[in-house]
Amino acid sequence: MKLRRLVGPAGRAGWGLADQGLSSLSNLAVGVFVARSSSVADFGIYALAFGGYTIALNVSRAVATEPLSVRHSGSRSPAWERAVRACTATAVLAGLVGMFVGLAIALFPGVPSKGVLIAFAVTLPGLLLQDAWRWAFFVVGEGQKAFLNDLIWLLAMGAIFAGLYLTGSATAFTLTLGWGLGAVVAAIAGRFQAGVTPRRQLIKEWLQSHRDLTPKYVGEMLAVSGTIQVYLIGITAAAGLAATAGIRGAQVLLGPVNVLNQGIRMIAVPEAARALQHSYRRLWLVGLAISLGVGAGALAWGAVFLLLPEVVGRELLGPGVWAQARTVMVPVILLQAFGASNAGAFAIMRALTAATRGLQVRLVSSIILIVAGVGGAFLAGPKGAAWGLAVASFCTLLLWWHEAHRAIAAHRLTAQ
Repeated sequence: MKLRRLVGPAGRAGWGLADQGLSSLSNLAVGVFVARSSSVADFGIYALAFGGYTIALNVSRAVATEPLSVRHSGSRSPAWERAVRACTATAVLAGLVGMFVGLAIALFPGVPSKGVLIAFAVTLPGLLLQDAWRWAFFVVGEGQKAFLNDLIWLLAMGAIFAGLYLTGSATAFTLTLGWGLGAVVAAIAGRFQAGVTPRRQLIKEWLQSHRDLTPKYVGEMLAVSGTIQVYLIGITAAAGLAATAGIRGAQVLLGPVNVLNQGIRMIAVPEAARALQHSYRRLWLVGLAISLGVGAGALAWGAVFLLLPEVVGRELLGPGVWAQARTVMVPVILLQAFGASNAGAFAIMRALTAATRGLQVRLVSSIILIVAGVGGAFLAGPKGAAWGLAVASFCTLLLWWHEAHRAIAAHRLTAQ
């Protein structure tokens, strides 16, 4: 019985990591191909547009798939089917809103590389629907279907890219459009994998039934997306572009940590929700196991780069960026590891529907990271910025777990 308890979560975690690896590979591939096939201006617009896509993705998750994972984790049931019909339709609606925003921006005179922005905009509904199918599969423990869906995306994108290069029509616009169309193909496949169809008539009901959660989740997501941009701009102002380049360069080398982190987070909330059905003790232990696993993985990957010859870093980043990155590698490793280690506390609060606490932690954490990172840059340049962020990340980790403990205590008191 104990072995079965371990094998189930471990298998679901394995599918989560494998699926996130495929998703990250598709995003990495389009970035590399666009960079090699476009001008600096085109790639700059691509980077900004991808940032907009990330914000849209986070908002879609906050209003559509996060409530699904919190309130419908378990096994397939009529309630799950109705919830999936509603949440996938909500994700499509979020994509349509984002599409109109993107197209409106593209209409402004003087916007360069409009084709890239248009490519993101017109495929955004499919991109967000594909992501919603992935979450729908994970909340009922069907990670293998999410993996297959991302594989379909990758294969469709690969076929489109091959056609573009064979016909000599690979540009920033066509490659970005091909990436998005691959997601559209996977989104269509997801409907047949799930056996249910998005139903727009359920959107209003979905938003109303989860209005106690979604505004706070949206606030959290916007806080996460905005904090990184704000502290990087502040560090640049205080210590120059070299400081920002070094931190970004080190984070690129630690990219697999993000794969681990996102893969675990995708299955963490459903696992925590299942644990809560048994006991508060199991919920706490599941949260600790998630955080320890992700944190240990982040430290292990960081240790690999500390032990490798410096020529590896120079070859990957180039001599200029590597010269900056190597000086901040240790604090950036700690920054990533501490940041990833809040995954368990995050899952606990999601399972307890402690949305207000989660939003408060996000906002306080944002302030701590910005003040420490920018303050460190003013006091000690690039190293000061990196160490400031690392210390701030540790402080926010303690804050996450303190609030998770308080959330369990409050939930237990309410349940009595």
